[in-house]
Amino acid sequence: MTDKTEKRPATESEGQTVANKKQKSSHNDNTIPILRGRFKQRWLTKHSHLLKRSDEANGILVSCAVNAETRALGQVSNCLEHYITKLFPDHKTTWVRFKGKLDIDQLDFDKEEEEDENKEDEKTEEKERKEKKFQAIDAACGGLVFYRFRVNVKPTEFVIKLMDDIKKLPDKEKEQELSKIRHSARWIPLDYICPATTERIKSCFARVKEEHFTDTDTTATTVAIITEIRNNILITKDEIIQTIAPLIPPNYKINLSKPTLVIYVSVFKSACGITVLKEYYERKKYNLLSYCQQK
Repeated sequence: MTDKTEKRPATESEGQTVANKKQKSSHNDNTIPILRGRFKQRWLTKHSHLLKRSDEANGILVSCAVNAETRALGQVSNCLEHYITKLFPDHKTTWVRFKGKLDIDQLDFDKEEEEDENKEDEKTEEKERKEKKFQAIDAACGGLVFYRFRVNVKPTEFVIKLMDDIKKLPDKEKEQELSKIRHSARWIPLDYICPATTERIKSCFARVKEEHFTDTDTTATTVAIITEIRNNILITKDEIIQTIAPLIPPNYKINLSKPTLVIYVSVFKSACGITVLKEYYERKKYNLLSYCQQK
């Protein structure tokens, strides 16, 4: 007796499920293949590296959905490598090998032992090539990706050019470019990095003041201070504002609704990034996708 088994035709819902799986797998093409549990060890430099010669450090802090950091990491990396050549063809790599202690003596909230870190540093630096333009560093916060710049281009200049270049593209090309970075949201350039203490923030802002607040006669330029703190309970927003506000020349008036310049301060774990941003609200708080999609 033969067994006659009829093949049941796939239903519409099953066909849709298969299509969704194929579509989902195709979306992961631009991501870095990272094994769970080895993410930080394989692809990220330790967070404490930002505190080594932090006066020379700068980079981009990119926000993404929590648990989408691996996808965002790969997409941001591809975007940086592509557009640094396109927008700044004459850029040069500024790779500096560093050996020594942290840029600050004691960080109570960073419990990594110096001996273990030095060994890890040696292994990491041996793998890194001098021509590497960007360095992925552990932001130590969910939903954040940080890339340190190793080129002679300021992060603010790069992000503004990037946003304007994508925005002016024809709709179809723009959609294609934005799909390549769909897992990212805000691209915050941080031109200055320092340890997250009030003393170091004060000395760091002195450099910011020399570059951006030298005009003592203007009264038309308004400012606002915006602070964000993640994974750090040792410093508050009020302390940051009280540290920076007295250093701003009095001819720069405060305007919280529509300021000419925004002094943006982001604390993520033991690092603090400071930058001065123009058109902060006009550029959708530097949300690249929202800014480029608006008509």
